[in-house]
Amino acid sequence: MRPAIDSRDYIVALELRSAGDCPPDFDLPASLAGFDTGLFLPRDDPDWLGRSSYPPRILLLKDSVLHIVTHPSAGEPPCRCAMDRISSVELGHMLLKGWLRFTGSGFDYTLRYNTRGFPSVFRFMRIFRDQLLRGAPCGTPKVDLGAALDIKFANALAQELDSEETVAVRFFQPASDGKFFWWLVPRRRRIAGDLLALTGMRLLWITDRDRGSYSRYGTIVSYAPFGAVRTVELASVRNGHALRINLNSGPPWLVPIRADFGPVGEGFAARASRYLANLMTVSMRSGENLM
Repeated sequence: MRPAIDSRDYIVALELRSAGDCPPDFDLPASLAGFDTGLFLPRDDPDWLGRSSYPPRILLLKDSVLHIVTHPSAGEPPCRCAMDRISSVELGHMLLKGWLRFTGSGFDYTLRYNTRGFPSVFRFMRIFRDQLLRGAPCGTPKVDLGAALDIKFANALAQELDSEETVAVRFFQPASDGKFFWWLVPRRRRIAGDLLALTGMRLLWITDRDRGSYSRYGTIVSYAPFGAVRTVELASVRNGHALRINLNSGPPWLVPIRADFGPVGEGFAARASRYLANLMTVSMRSGENLM
């Protein structure tokens, strides 16, 4: 007899197009049959004792809901994230370390994966964005604030934008060398860069700051639908200033702003606020015309 299938032995991410593509040891409920698209994420590579830091998981899109199902061996209940309750999405890519984070009203869920499965994750997230972002391509002239994009951030932005998505307002603060003191001895360190962009569909933030430190080989991409963005403002923080993006659910985004970019950051906050207000006005008028 053939041994039972155990998806904990899988090492690559898989795109799922039907229930027949799902590993049978997940035993998915019948209510999830007929999903739009799905993704299988394998567990972490086991150590020499066979232990993994995270289990296999399945992500399914159905009826404007993201369903996250963990392998039965982990004993975790399924997670259900309605699209209209998602405030922000985060995609981290640091060498072999990757993760997806979905934040919204009543949930904050992080899924880790090995980036050798990035092509499958990338294609799944493209479909996910089509369902999450219901905006229209932006037709206004682009306003560039701050520095010109370097090759790292230009490539990251080009990879993230959808085919018809264009940027209306962009602010870029490149990575730079900073100075700090350690036991009264001056030391140098690299300070991470940040890119903020407003498109016709979302507010987008790309950074190479991982847990507060600069990361040469990776980026973190976060985005929020316009309906989830409450305010954009330049705020005072302990170490200076930061652009604070307040969302309708979950923690705010805090983008540190260096002193030499303070006026430009304030200009971005003002333009972003006007842009969001105009989009809200257009949306309300469109709704009135449909009534």
